[in-house]
Amino acid sequence: MPGTFFGPYSERDKTYASITSNANLGRFPMGHTLILPDGREFKFALNDGTVEVAGNLYQSVAAVTGHTNIVADVARAIAATAISATLNTTAAAIDIYAEGMVHPNDVDGEGYAYRIKRARSSGAAHAAATSTGILTVNLESDESVQVALTTSSEVSFTRNRYHQVLIHASPPTAGLAGVSPGVAAADRFYWSQVKGYAAVLASGTLLAGLPVMAGITTNGTVESTKRRLVGAGTTALLTTTAHTVVYLQDQDGTTTTYGIVTTSAGLTTAMDVTGPIAQNAPTVGMCIKANATTEYALIDLDIK
Repeated sequence: MPGTFFGPYSERDKTYASITSNANLGRFPMGHTLILPDGREFKFALNDGTVEVAGNLYQSVAAVTGHTNIVADVARAIAATAISATLNTTAAAIDIYAEGMVHPNDVDGEGYAYRIKRARSSGAAHAAATSTGILTVNLESDESVQVALTTSSEVSFTRNRYHQVLIHASPPTAGLAGVSPGVAAADRFYWSQVKGYAAVLASGTLLAGLPVMAGITTNGTVESTKRRLVGAGTTALLTTTAHTVVYLQDQDGTTTTYGIVTTSAGLTTAMDVTGPIAQNAPTVGMCIKANATTEYALIDLDIK
């Protein structure tokens, strides 16, 4: 299981090949923590078969629809150490869910989550499965089914957050996996930074002392944290004299005027707009040194 490794500064620049013939098995468990003498924190990760890009923000593999919310093929009694279900689409290569999670998401057994076995030997976590085949995962030692599953149970398979990470899409399509130090060749295990000072590619104007989020327009970047409204096109002119106008202020002081048309004569009560207006991407940390867009800013990472 992942633990914590207090190591020297040089450790963060090291990479590791897979152990034996299993491409999914690394020297440390995925998600294992490295803490440097100055407190910067890294997670042990496997890249997606491409060379790492220094200072880019990375994410997990997006969930596969055909591996989510699918029906268990056989019942599993309490204390069972394997769970299986029939895939709907997309084949599953051997051990890709090693060190990941399986959870019954509906009907019998719902509400529990189980860790999938670490593949110390090829196929230890699970065998390969065809796009419409049965995927059977073995649970980690001491893990076992707590509430029996039936053939009505629906389950979902989730890869380890740090398995075959890739440069984040904009906005991200899965959980963030940290910032790359840019030292790993293809198919290598390496240390992905999640906390502390790091140089990260900037998109747009950043301001020192204010939070940043994963970029929503440029892959692998960070941008100033903001909430966004989308215009819905033109409408008929306002026919009443009573209306409400709001001014949205950006972090650099720029204001944009929006007119809100209501069916009432006027708006006299307070409106809470923080809920309906979603933040488009997760917060990454705080800007320490703001450099120009397309350059690398110094960010105090705090990736959860």
